[in-house]
Amino acid sequence: MNAGMKALLIENLKKLKLSTMLRELEGVIRQANQESLSYEEFLLNLSEAEVQTRQENGRKRRLQEAKFPILKPMETFDFDAAPGLDVRLMKELANCDYVKKSRNIIFAGKSGAGKTHLSTALGMEACKQGIRSRFVTGCGLANELIE
Repeated sequence: MNAGMKALLIENLKKLKLSTMLRELEGVIRQANQESLSYEEFLLNLSEAEVQTRQENGRKRRLQEAKFPILKPMETFDFDAAPGLDVRLMKELANCDYVKKSRNIIFAGKSGAGKTHLSTALGMEACKQGIRSRFVTGCGLANELIE
């Protein structure tokens, strides 16, 4: 690629706000030359880097916007300490089908039962799947409804 074309490509990537493609351009050009990649393979490698970065940034943004008190994934929940909890139901809820069906989940129980952990874990799963989530305590919800 000659210098003029490269400068134009860089300018276009900036205008289109394809920052990851811009950042990865040199490395992908080098890889394309070393491995004799086709134009399609070159473009695919460059665009995949952009897509992955945007997906990761979106996931991070959704986790931050959800305002979880602490990030606690489902894998760290001690199901043995909660014998009355339906493990199969919790794993089913982790698929987030309830969101697609426009259903809500409310956890109720004694202090220390794992409500915060489980609600955070389900919210984190939703964020991973591209679904916006929001954590709110019962008290916080009541205050919002009053306002």
